[in-house]
Amino acid sequence: MSETSEHAARLLSAYQAQEKRFVERRFPLSFAPEVPALRELYSQAKGLRWNPETDIAWDRFDPSRYARATCEAARRTWSRRAWSVYPGLTESTALLIRFCLESGSLGMDAKLFLSFRPAEEAKHLEVCHVLAERLGGYDPDPGEPGLARISNQPFAQVALDGDVPVEAYVAALGALDDQLDLNLYVSHLQQSKDETVRTALRLIASDRARHVAFAWAFLDHRVPALDARGRSAVIDAVHDVLANVILAGYRNTWLLPEKSREPWLGAEEETARQGLGASSAAQERSVLRATIAQVRERFAAWKLELPRVEHAELGAI
Repeated sequence: MSETSEHAARLLSAYQAQEKRFVERRFPLSFAPEVPALRELYSQAKGLRWNPETDIAWDRFDPSRYARATCEAARRTWSRRAWSVYPGLTESTALLIRFCLESGSLGMDAKLFLSFRPAEEAKHLEVCHVLAERLGGYDPDPGEPGLARISNQPFAQVALDGDVPVEAYVAALGALDDQLDLNLYVSHLQQSKDETVRTALRLIASDRARHVAFAWAFLDHRVPALDARGRSAVIDAVHDVLANVILAGYRNTWLLPEKSREPWLGAEEETARQGLGASSAAQERSVLRATIAQVRERFAAWKLELPRVEHAELGAI
């Protein structure tokens, strides 16, 4: 059997095992709120909707005000940002499916909220694409194996892995990665000068803030009831994503392997200097350290201790 055939057979076997484990249990179908904080986030998502085509003043955005090199840099920056937004479409959908198949009639608050999130991720992707196009053209591929590899994480598949507790998944992707992403967007907004770009960042950040609030509210509801194995799984998942994904450059270009950083790092630095929607590497370092400290502090309230990670450039973090 060829290597490709063996891989296909393993995938089929995994899907068959998953199908047996996740059997939808629909009744009794209860709509009553279980976690008021999550139901409130759902209500906010219903009311705070915006349209990328009409709620951003694209006609006021004038790339001709900037040098060609600046537009090229910002085009690259917003293209890479689109690549980092796209996985949210599949991750959110996979997590919604996991909730629907695993929890039966329970967890309605989380299901309702997650039903909105893929649509919000789609809007964020559209904004990134439009900005890249207006700055000279969206780049669909990094053309660099290292960057492509770190950008392609199997988070959607993990969401459907019954061996990974859903609390561990939400902690790693919501409490850590989404929190970092939100904090970076806030930093980009603070550095930006162009009003159209500022509007785009502000709208995305407002959605991201709800996504992060969902993760913390969900964990606050579920973590206290976890047994020792579940608590260990939460810590292991967060530690793994921090050490092997975040610190490998998934969100921060300056953390990529040195041969994979350019021209993307230089592009981000120029985009930041011109106020077109980025932060400098020094500013992002501060955001990363502050985010990890923030996550540790929140975890400590549940008596969860996130071990420090050794990094070649950052030291113990």
